[in-house]
Formats: sequence, C-alpha cells, structure tokens
Amino acid sequence: MKQDNEVYAAIAMALHEFEGNNVHDVEPGTITIVERSTQWNGFALSMTEKPLTKA
Repeated sequence: MKQDNEVYAAIAMALHEFEGNNVHDVEPGTITIVERSTQWNGFALSMTEKPLTKA
C-alpha cells in the first residue's frame, strides 16, 4: 500500500512540473544574434593564397 502512495505522489509531482508550476525563470523564447568584431573574424588573421613561385 505504501508503494502505491509513492507512485501516486511521483505521478502528481510530474504532472505538477509538466504544467509549468516549477519554472524559475520566464524566458521570452527569442534568440538575438548580433555580429561583433573579434579576433576570430579579424581581417589580419585571415588566410591568404600561397604565392606562385617561378620555376
């Protein structure tokens, strides 16, 4: 009988959290990507073509 109560309690808690009652932060669901200049996309660090050598 005790195991039945534990199962019912687990199901009740899962439904409670599923309904959104355990949310800490409300997120807007919007992702904003803004381009920034960093060393990773810097012009000075870009690869250049290998120079041709005269044979």
